[in-house]
Amino acid sequence: MAGGFAYGLLTNWSRVGEGLSPLRGLNSFKGAELSRLKPEQRFLLLSDGSLTLELELLSGQPKKPARVEAVVEFRANCNLTDEAAAYLEEAPRKPAMHREVWLTAGGRLLVYAQTLIPLERIEKGLLNALEMESSVPLGRVLSARKIPVCKDRLEVAVLKCPKAAMDLGIGADTPLMARRYILFNRDSSGVWIIKAGITEVFSPGVIPAPRAK
Repeated sequence: MAGGFAYGLLTNWSRVGEGLSPLRGLNSFKGAELSRLKPEQRFLLLSDGSLTLELELLSGQPKKPARVEAVVEFRANCNLTDEAAAYLEEAPRKPAMHREVWLTAGGRLLVYAQTLIPLERIEKGLLNALEMESSVPLGRVLSARKIPVCKDRLEVAVLKCPKAAMDLGIGADTPLMARRYILFNRDSSGVWIIKAGITEVFSPGVIPAPRAK
């Protein structure tokens, strides 16, 4: 799978909140001291809401949210790797849309995000919209079309990502906070509106990586 999204784990991926709401699942992450994060940073990391909206609220001034945009770094169709297929619970080699973007506000790099969407798991009109509105964050595309979504299998980790680090102007081995989850909507007849595997790497200025124990 091409693109710049190669990473090395410094802690294992850890599932958040088994049987609990995400914000109550803090202690399920064993590899880092998340309790040292500020409340708003923990909220951003563990929330099951819209990342775009939350970034706008946290990055702007009171009563004047920032405008978050997506800067596309990579876009292509690909075949799912074994690892990606296992996480998505799909067959390996299944065709998928692969997109990598920087979410930015006021020229500031906030989150490097990779999205993998099996082409059989997205409504055609929504796929066309994502292709035509490349500078629009996924969350805004969905909300504009009034498509509600759920998040499942939320996991967090500390990792190193040379591509993100290079763009941020920091060392390639700098620990970075990350999360991944499945974003989905399936209608009552069983037809998929969207199913996406999303991995998000946070700039240290947004969420610093806590020290591993």
